Amino acid sequence: MKRNEGKRGIFSPIKTSKIPDEVYKQIVSMISSGQLKPGQKLPPEREMASDLGISRQSIREALYRAEIMGLIEVRQGEGSFVLSSVLESLKPPLTILLEEEAERIFEFLEVRKLIEGWCAEKASTEATAEDLKKMEEILAKMERIGLADKEWEKVDVEFHVSVAAATHNVIAMHIMDALKDTFNAFFRFRQVITKPDKKDLILQHHNEIFKAIRERDPSLAKRKIVDHLDFIEKKLKEDMEKMQT
Repeated sequence: MKRNEGKRGIFSPIKTSKIPDEVYKQIVSMISSGQLKPGQKLPPEREMASDLGISRQSIREALYRAEIMGLIEVRQGEGSFVLSSVLESLKPPLTILLEEEAERIFEFLEVRKLIEGWCAEKASTEATAEDLKKMEEILAKMERIGLADKEWEKVDVEFHVSVAAATHNVIAMHIMDALKDTFNAFFRFRQVITKPDKKDLILQHHNEIFKAIRERDPSLAKRKIVDHLDFIEKKLKEDMEKMQT
């Protein structure tokens, strides 16, 4: 079947013998990047087959796999619809746990060091010019606002998520997406760190992480982000000790 030369859809032509696998990968990629959003209806099978230049049977196989993996829902007579992130269900339990058991914040930091350390390392080899530009824009935004500003927390999270995005690893991106809402509970414990006199130091940490990624130095990037989280852990412990005395 020849590909339709007219209007081009959102999918890219398939160039491999494992056609259903490649269609499935495109669906996963578009969901993880946000190009396909929760609740959005996918194009009809006929349209997808025409756009990709493949058979409808291959489309059906890919959609079946996506449905089995919980990425989409196929509604009889209506079509295929994108479901929420596979890791969406992680958010509420983690947030509740941190809110109810303050000491768990240090376990959360241990996990962040593992995940974000790897992300910084990977981003150093995989980040594109566009990824680096995004990080730079976020850092400029951090420079403009103060630690006391409510926007600070949002921008801080944006930076850490941008590092994960720069890995171009779908699983890492989903994990950070699942964790980012948990950061809201985390920020409630940052009373010492959010004092105005810490702004320059926090900014310095983020800039050092960015520079290591930009300079393609994986080990340094990993060390800088772990050092940053070590600093936060130390300050949190000091803060909690003060609250208990």
